[in-house]
Amino acid sequence: MKKMMICALSAALLLINAACTRDAEECEVNVAVGSADSMQAKTITFTFSDAVSQQAMTRSSLADMEVTDLWVYEFNDGDGTLLLHQSASDDGFGAVRLTLKYGQHDLRFVASRGSEPTAGTGVITWVKPSDTFWGEMAVDVSPSAASSLAVTLRRVATRLVIKVTDEIPASAAALSVVPDAWYYGLDVMTGEGCDARRQEREVQIPASYRGTSGKLSASFFGLSPADGWQTDLSVLMKDGGGDVIGSVSLPGVGFSRNVTTTYSGGLTGAGRAVTISVDGEWGEDDTHEW
Repeated sequence: MKKMMICALSAALLLINAACTRDAEECEVNVAVGSADSMQAKTITFTFSDAVSQQAMTRSSLADMEVTDLWVYEFNDGDGTLLLHQSASDDGFGAVRLTLKYGQHDLRFVASRGSEPTAGTGVITWVKPSDTFWGEMAVDVSPSAASSLAVTLRRVATRLVIKVTDEIPASAAALSVVPDAWYYGLDVMTGEGCDARRQEREVQIPASYRGTSGKLSASFFGLSPADGWQTDLSVLMKDGGGDVIGSVSLPGVGFSRNVTTTYSGGLTGAGRAVTISVDGEWGEDDTHEW
């Protein structure tokens, strides 16, 4: 009887050895993963590049772009689920490793340096929007799927720059813009700007600019729909008490993604001229006068 048991055990060991010889990779997976349930998922590392430079974004390059938040969403039948949120202060910021079950996954990626974000099930809004990038990827997870994937992020922000060309009065304290429509949110699934509002955006004028000419400028970021949009806006200069000491109304100002719209001109003097231009990394120049 003992001889029969030894023979049976030897035969079983030979069969296991033969199976591992035929399919060594499968045996390695069984040993590494350890259970049938855990074999139904795979960990994938995502790296990022921007659509302008096409260079991989590392933690340092994300920091250079002053991106402060990174989100990853998954969408199923239009419903969004937040899988990951990283802040610049987190260890490993910018390194995204997701363990995904086998099958199809519809993912969205958002990187931004906007202030005070609120992330919902499918929309992110900011109290003060700033430069923002968005990307999408459909991932088919299987045992043979790649363990590292590159995601291209595209700028979905627009930027308004106001340059004041005349002398800044000694009483000047703030510069503000009031667009009839400005986008403060992003539809994460589509990458479209949303949550349009009429809201004043204000920046303080440093004392060092008072009495100078042609040096004061201010930037205002917003999100943008893919097709761009137009809006009427007002530019205001105020004193310390909030009274307007200079202003101009600009009708039909156009904005679009990845474009810096620059208006320059006088607010307190008689002569006024406007220039719409595009930053070198943002797009093409477009010039106007008021």
